[in-house]
Amino acid sequence: MSFANVCAAELLKFRTLLSNRITLLCALVGVAAVGLLMGSNIGPNGNLVQGPPGSQAVASPMQFVMFSMMILGVLSATSEIRNGTFRITLSIAPWRWRVLTGKMVTLAAIALAVTIVGLLIAYGSSLITANGTAYAPMSDGGAATILAFLGSVPLVTALGVAVGVLVKSTAGALSILLVWAFAGEGILAIVLPDNIDPYLPFMMVGAGPGILPEGPGPVLGLGIFALYVAIVIAVTFFVTERRDIA
Repeated sequence: MSFANVCAAELLKFRTLLSNRITLLCALVGVAAVGLLMGSNIGPNGNLVQGPPGSQAVASPMQFVMFSMMILGVLSATSEIRNGTFRITLSIAPWRWRVLTGKMVTLAAIALAVTIVGLLIAYGSSLITANGTAYAPMSDGGAATILAFLGSVPLVTALGVAVGVLVKSTAGALSILLVWAFAGEGILAIVLPDNIDPYLPFMMVGAGPGILPEGPGPVLGLGIFALYVAIVIAVTFFVTERRDIA
């Protein structure tokens, strides 16, 4: 079974579950709703009346897509392990690295497509409500902050798959990722020096680069985040090659 066949099988499994399509739809609806809300708060100077730069009118709504796809990555891994379909795939293509890579690549490609649609919706929402500041979200480095989602969303999707396979528990994997992203890094940001906390994983992607006054910026931050994800994926491959996948 070739790598292309593995990816095709993963795509077929993804399409057969109605819950996957519902999750994607909810993410895009959330982007539109928050985008309209954020865009309506843009002042005549192109910045939000209260809060961070105008690029956040697009970047903040895109958090819905980023975390939705991360959760979808977790569910795609843990549900297959729980239902035993992962073993069936491995019996046809008995190379764990190829099956895992195929799953990550397929879901990352889906995440990229959803990200493009989400960015168009979020930016369109900002245009509708910006009241004469149509290009404000792209000003002052906003383009890099916004377009970085094209890399960060596929990466967090692969991260979700990796942690899901590593932990093998939906609740456990989601708890690790979400508690770390929303609570763990928030606490560390208070404890750590100001020149260190911008380098925490989720601080460097999403809306973070447009808010933090210091840090690596969206492009370098995306590269460092990719390194974090690569380490987790490498650990996942190492562990799963040496244990029972069931």
